[in-house]
Amino acid sequence: MQRISVMNTSYEKLPLVDLNASKAESHRSRAVKVPTEESVEQDQKDAEGIMNLTGLDKSVSLDNKIEAREKYMIETRPNQSKSHTSRNPGMGMKVNMRKPHYTFLFASDNKMVFQAACCLPLKVIAASLDADIVSGRVLYCTHSENEGGKLVYEFQGGGSELIIDVRRGESTKAQRLIFNEIACS
Repeated sequence: MQRISVMNTSYEKLPLVDLNASKAESHRSRAVKVPTEESVEQDQKDAEGIMNLTGLDKSVSLDNKIEAREKYMIETRPNQSKSHTSRNPGMGMKVNMRKPHYTFLFASDNKMVFQAACCLPLKVIAASLDADIVSGRVLYCTHSENEGGKLVYEFQGGGSELIIDVRRGESTKAQRLIFNEIACS
């Protein structure tokens, strides 16, 4: 069995989410694409595997995941020009290889664990808990061409509304996720 090291960082203060940032419509909401039973099962297995790597699989159950009430795209740098990359991230990938795509939140023991997967590298760039800056740390973060991006991020404290902005790759946009009715046990 290959031992996988988990990347840890110290807690850091994240910038307060700008609730007035300009919004951009999500590709998924435009397509109104309903996930298939196979893709839901693939996402569930992937999420369980990643939680196992972080050591949280015993304290966090995927049966208790909290879904975001709202998801949409926002401009993170509306006054700056977009960065140009030499390669389109989607080019060269096999069309029939679906990478897991999901975002979950788990609340327990006065902490919240956010888990996400996407085809691009993922990074939490801002978060607020009940409109206050919230501290967090990366428990797991990886990206590969075959497996896509995986992120597990832990927030301390409790509250009723958590807003998380997640950047994918080097995009100037971020996905804003709003979780309500959070109850830490």
